[in-house]
Amino acid sequence: MQPDAHPGIETGYVLEGELNLLVDGQPEKTLKAGDSYQIPAGVVHDAKAHGDKAMKVLGVYVVDKTKPLASPAP
Repeated sequence: MQPDAHPGIETGYVLEGELNLLVDGQPEKTLKAGDSYQIPAGVVHDAKAHGDKAMKVLGVYVVDKTKPLASPAP
């Protein structure tokens, strides 16, 4: 993955594994199965698997359907 931003709120729930969540302006967070997160509209962020294990995340996006789902970070 590479850092990006969305034109609406992203809410996620970690189904399996662990991930490092990097959100612009916040310290890095390690999330594990059962944890959830929310990222405000337009905020640059990235997520990477923690360690060598795979991760599975359920993501829900509430965005304007006339805009692209994601935009790469500058």
